[in-house]
Amino acid sequence: MSWSRGQVQLGITIMILMAVVTAPAIGWLIDKIGARRVALASVPLYGVTLASLSLSSDAIWSYYFLWACIAILAAGTLPITWTRVVNTWFDDYRGIALGITLAGTGLAATFAPPYVAWLIEELGWRAAYVALAATVTAISLPGVYLLFKEPLGSPDACTESDSSHRVNPAAEGGITLKKAIQGYRFWALGLALFFVATGISGLITNLFPLLVDKGLTAADAAGYAGFIGISVISGRLLAGYLVDYFWAPMIAAIFLSAPCVAALILTGTGAIPVLIGLSASIIGLAAGAELDLLAFLTSRYFGLKHYGAIYGAQFVFFSIGAGLAPVGFGRAYDVFGSYNDILLVVSVMSLIGAGLMLTLGRYPDFRDSPAAQNVT
Repeated sequence: MSWSRGQVQLGITIMILMAVVTAPAIGWLIDKIGARRVALASVPLYGVTLASLSLSSDAIWSYYFLWACIAILAAGTLPITWTRVVNTWFDDYRGIALGITLAGTGLAATFAPPYVAWLIEELGWRAAYVALAATVTAISLPGVYLLFKEPLGSPDACTESDSSHRVNPAAEGGITLKKAIQGYRFWALGLALFFVATGISGLITNLFPLLVDKGLTAADAAGYAGFIGISVISGRLLAGYLVDYFWAPMIAAIFLSAPCVAALILTGTGAIPVLIGLSASIIGLAAGAELDLLAFLTSRYFGLKHYGAIYGAQFVFFSIGAGLAPVGFGRAYDVFGSYNDILLVVSVMSLIGAGLMLTLGRYPDFRDSPAAQNVT
């Protein structure tokens, strides 16, 4: 299409930033009608809208419009949907359950790129979009239809009458979004997420050109960038396991301050393989942990009664940070001629985000607080 890489990437930025509107809306809808109904509608719509990218014309506005359609019609495939149901089923082992669930994104990051490259080589890029959409739908929709069910007592409960399918008592308590916004924890968690998401998103999207600037070949830079996908899976599982046994804000502070180390390493002028590999792995671990931690901390500090609305509102902070970071990194490079200045900013932001996590305090116990459960 003769479009620049920056123009192409802007389509993804549009999709991410539109979550500022779509995430709260879909969270509210999940609380009202249930996650299962939302997922059953959103998964096929995601397939259709993804396939529609094959219709992009030479006019770049059509490409941006199609990304906007994905953001709106497939909003039900955001993590809000899946984490809502997992949180409802699990209490004592909620962390590792979330980690296993969200590890799917790491698997996709590992296996999808070579699969897509093969599709493009065999079919061309337009048909590859259609084939990719068909693959996603064929894998996802049967699993959602057959297995993705909510306990009795949820808005879209499964029909089994067995007591093992009844809603967890912990899922019945919680505060409203209005009450959450009035408290310090909502803003501390949101700002921490914004700072950390900005740094992680910027590091991930700019790691390849940053390494090429250090003198690495494109193949070597891509190889190191591939460490991130593997580390994302490890970060999800490890963070999920640890928060089941330790105070979650402490685990969050450890994982989310780690990009500070990676950013400082990358400011160096050399290209030491061990240090570059360590930096990429650290970035992946933090990226893997951030959404797990958001889901877990939201459920523990605000309860599950209005989880969708509150998680959706928290996701706004993530979307703004993750959506603006690639543009911010690119602008910093254009102005200063290197990434070093923005890397130093990232290191400071990571430490601020980690520090905010440590201010959240002890978990409220909504099961033992009828007043909290009945807030409307």
